[in-house]
Amino acid sequence: MPLKFETFLALRYLKSKRKEVFISIITIISVIGVAVSVMVLDIVMAVMTGFETQLQAKLIDASAHITIRKIGGDIEDGDAVIERISKLKEIEAVYPFTYNQAMVSTSAGARGLLVRGVKKGTSPESKLGEMLADPSGVETLFTPGKLDIERPDGIADTVELPTLIIGRALRDRLGVPRGAPVTLFAPKFSASPQGLVPKLRRFLIADYYKSGLVEYEAGLAYSSIESAQAFFGLGSAVSGIEVEVDNLFDAPVIAQKILNHLDGLPGRYYATDWTEQNKPLWDAIRLEKKVYFIVLLLLVLVASFSIVSTLVMLVMEKGKDIAILKSMGASDWSIQTIFLLQGSLIGFLGVIVGTVLGYGGCIGLREYGFKIDERVFSLSTVPVEIVPMNMVVVAIAGFIITATAGVYPAWRASRLRPADALRFE
Repeated sequence: MPLKFETFLALRYLKSKRKEVFISIITIISVIGVAVSVMVLDIVMAVMTGFETQLQAKLIDASAHITIRKIGGDIEDGDAVIERISKLKEIEAVYPFTYNQAMVSTSAGARGLLVRGVKKGTSPESKLGEMLADPSGVETLFTPGKLDIERPDGIADTVELPTLIIGRALRDRLGVPRGAPVTLFAPKFSASPQGLVPKLRRFLIADYYKSGLVEYEAGLAYSSIESAQAFFGLGSAVSGIEVEVDNLFDAPVIAQKILNHLDGLPGRYYATDWTEQNKPLWDAIRLEKKVYFIVLLLLVLVASFSIVSTLVMLVMEKGKDIAILKSMGASDWSIQTIFLLQGSLIGFLGVIVGTVLGYGGCIGLREYGFKIDERVFSLSTVPVEIVPMNMVVVAIAGFIITATAGVYPAWRASRLRPADALRFE
């Protein structure tokens, strides 16, 4: 079908005559400006999404999808709770854990920390192994360490001590080598002739883990759940039950379903999922992404100014043509449509080119990488995750802004009076 004359003229005006070559140069610059803005926005959004995904993965590795605790204390009947939860079809894994506050003391000083008890053969054990330089080193957590000592009578002896795996950040602050003994103090006291004495025991540092989260590494140590129960006087009780689900994003719904399923057991329970545990952080990341999107979208707005100037110059150059078209019966709306289409075509071309370049830039950045300080970000290269929906949103927003840029020149062209344009011709 033949094109309507508005579309025909909009396309025709993109091809300049020799005397209008300057306008064509500005048109090309406008397309390049829009394309570069869209490309930068696509790459930045992919990098921000990559950092968010990496952080989410690290935090989920450090905590469970859902955590079940008992209101008012520890869970004494942990096996009964685990049996109830395991019956739900959405559940992938269930395991007990202990969390207790303690203070670790060495010759270099003392620091407070949390001691997490890990059960052998569960997901936390495998996750901990992935954070070690040698994954098989996690086995030392369940094997008593041996320490050579000299008894008061001068006889050499070997004693067995429970083991700890601490974070590298805590190792750097305490300066303890692998295999070194440390003293752990529990927040419990016993009466003695000298008064109240804190409960303490020596542990051996079996290995160091690296999670990429400095705060976790500096304040969280791992022991076997049996060692933790014995040291903190828990008996067979556990601090809580951790649950892994098939669908990570269904965790809030499944958490409520678990609580309903625990009705009838002694005591009252509450559940927290991974989104609640780190809600302030997720909210901050989402807000940061929105701010980056809005700020970088201003680049597209700046690029659209060149479209405005291009169309204004074109309206001035085509004043005689507009006057003739109006004299032949063209309506104001038809004149507006011509220049609106031209502005939209420039914006559309810029958005398409920018999207292609942005996608190519993301691929190149992901494949070849951009080196960053691994000590700060716990990553060797910038993470990139391409989300098609993000690119679609950027393209739509960019097109709307650039298409809107043609409103004023189109309105000005439609207001041109034929008599004024042809008076000096």
